[in-house]
This record gives sequence, C-alpha cells and structure tokens, in this order.
Amino acid sequence: MYINKNLTLQNSDNKKLSTSDRRRLAVKGRTNSTRQKLLFIIIGGALVIIAAILVAGYMVAFVMPPREVIVKVNETNYSRGDLIKALRVRQEGAKFFGMDFEASKEIFEALQLFIEDEILTQVAAKWNITVTEDEVNRQIESLFIIGDTEFEIEIFRRDFDERYRDYLNQIRLSEEEHREVTRRSIQRGKFREFIGEQIPTVTEHVHVHRIVMPISGEIDIMASKLNDGLREATTPEERQLVWKDVTREFSWDDAEIKRLGGDIGWMPISSRSTYASKIVSLTVGELSEPIPDVENPKSILFFMISEKDTARQLSIADLEEQKSLALKTWINNERENHEIYARFDSEIYTWLLQQLQQTNETTPTPAAGLDGLNLGL
Repeated sequence: MYINKNLTLQNSDNKKLSTSDRRRLAVKGRTNSTRQKLLFIIIGGALVIIAAILVAGYMVAFVMPPREVIVKVNETNYSRGDLIKALRVRQEGAKFFGMDFEASKEIFEALQLFIEDEILTQVAAKWNITVTEDEVNRQIESLFIIGDTEFEIEIFRRDFDERYRDYLNQIRLSEEEHREVTRRSIQRGKFREFIGEQIPTVTEHVHVHRIVMPISGEIDIMASKLNDGLREATTPEERQLVWKDVTREFSWDDAEIKRLGGDIGWMPISSRSTYASKIVSLTVGELSEPIPDVENPKSILFFMISEKDTARQLSIADLEEQKSLALKTWINNERENHEIYARFDSEIYTWLLQQLQQTNETTPTPAAGLDGLNLGL
C-alpha cells in the first residue's frame, strides 16, 4: 500500500494537520507524560523522605528513649522505661502519704535501688532468701484492707479488687509489674533482717546536747558562757545544768528541745546521722565548733557530749538505723562480685523529670481509704 507523505488529517476543529505536525504533537505528548511521571516520582520521593523523617523523629523522641538501657547487672538490663515506672510508684506513694515528692532526690535513689535490688535478687538463692506468692498477696492486701474492727476490715476486703485495679491504673503498672515491685520490697526486708541479726545490740553511746543559734545572734557571748561553765563542771549532771541554762537563754531550737535544755538524747558512736562524725570526735564537756545547719542556712549548731556509756542497749530506732547501714555496707561489698553498668547523664535526667511532670499533671485524685501505703521502693 502506498501512503502519500503529504496526506493530511482533520482534527476536531476541522483544521488539517500534516503528518509532520502530528509527529511533533506525539513527541511533545510523550515528553509531557514523562515530565509528569518524573514530577510525581519526585513528589512521592519527597513525601516518603518527610514521612521517614517524621517516623524517625517519633522513634527518637518517644519510642527509643524508654527502651534505652541505663542499668545492667551482669546479664539483666533495665531501661529508662523501667526506671520511670518505679519513680511513678514512688511519686504516687508520696501523694498518698501527703508528703512532698523531691524528684531530683528520688531519681538518684531509685536508680541506686535498681542496682541494689537486682544484686539481692541474683544472690537470694545463695543465702536461702525466698519470697512466696502468699507473702506477696498478704503484703498487697495489707495496703488496702485496713480497719480497727472486723466490720471495717470486711468492708475493705469486699472492695479490694476494685481499689487495687484503680491503684494500678493510677500508677500505670500492670498487676504483674506491681507484684514484682512488692516481691523485691519483701526480699529487701528479709535481707535487712538477715544481715541485722549480726549487729550487736549493746554498743558505746554518747549523751548529746545541742544549741541552735541564728548567724546574726550573740554567738560569742553564748560560747563564752558555755566555756566558762563547762570548765568548772566535773560531772555529767553539772555539764547538763550549764548547757540547760544557756540553751534557755540563747537557743532558737524547737520548743520541746529547749524545754529539755538542749538534750537530744543518747547516740551510738556508729551512727551515720548528719552530724554524727563531728559529734563523736568531741571529748566529754567540749563545745563543738559552729556547724552549718543543713536544714536552715540562717542557723548554726553547737554540740556537746555530757557523758559516755561504753555498753548501752540500742534503742529500737537506732537498731533499725544500724540494720539499714549494715545492709548498705553488705551490698557495697557484694557489688565487687558483679559486673555493673550504669549510664546516667543530664539528658536522661531531664527526660525523667519531664515524664514525672506529665504524670503529675494527669494523675487523678486518689481514692479515699488508701492512706499509709508502703510501696517498698
């Protein structure tokens, strides 16, 4: 078949197009189509990149931080998320007790407890320390089933399941997670009693007296009166009388301490209380140097030992303190037998503070009747 090169076509507008014009239009159409496809590819690629950036940002900001390992004891890891869960329990516990929650202090304590409690968990079998499910059940029930009469106890018992669920929702823990918190609390208590059995209940004590003075007070006059009186005193009773007279004239201490003449009682020389090291270094009848008051920067403290007792029974409070100190010492020694990793920096600290702030803003008011929770962290 022969086709004339000059053959023309008629378009919809009744205009005639030559074959060469038609070819140019076809090429132009293919070019436009290619450009459109390329544009769609570029736009699609850009959208994919933007979506990837958003997903990556979300992962970095919200998914990865809670999963980041910050504590490792041998082969057991704990993440930021684990730590914030423990802190939320402590935060809610403070609310139930009606106490202030010092976030900065609690963060460091919770981090330390993570390490200590994991060490105790890993060596518990070696020392035959076990915690049964019944012990966990009783401990949890004791937090919610309270009352002075059988009738009151029965009322709380009937509402236990509901109250417990509400509490778990409030602290954002599953029942399994809370039971583990409780188990570790019981385990720590058992270790504390086990180590505490080795503490001597009779030890050396010193009889301590205190005066609180404002920085702008008549410190020189007060100190002069004390030194003059103590220089002449030869018995514990005489030293105590001198101190009592000066205390009532100058001290800004609590009313009850002033009434007692500055007598704050007997202290074991093994005490680790705030001022213990400075106190036990004094000789009998010696006035201490002025010591800054850690609770009030506008005050300074003075101490004196009126007498010593080389074999005095520990009070219940002092015995409990000694048990805690003994457990802490035992754990510190045990740490040397474990591979411990801990990562904590300003970024992690800031993240934890932000999470606690969010919890504080969204936490509902606790249900009535849940006072006095021992959360065990």
